[in-house]
Amino acid sequence: MKRRIAWLAAIASGIYLLVSGPIPDPLPFIDEATALLVFVNAMAFLGYDVRRWIPFLGKGRKAAASPPKTPKDVTIDV
Repeated sequence: MKRRIAWLAAIASGIYLLVSGPIPDPLPFIDEATALLVFVNAMAFLGYDVRRWIPFLGKGRKAAASPPKTPKDVTIDV
């Protein structure tokens, strides 16, 4: 059910960006930015990385390094 809602959100926001986005409006960039944010998050939930085609969004967050599991793997600088 969650995937179906994500697909509907991605399709609706994508159609809005293609059709209604270029039409001039009194509050520019607010509704387009919201639609783009919904589209990118819905596609990320579905497993597709569309951030690589949108240069101003960045590449996403990098995974943090995992902490060492044993005490002998720990380096202590003095």
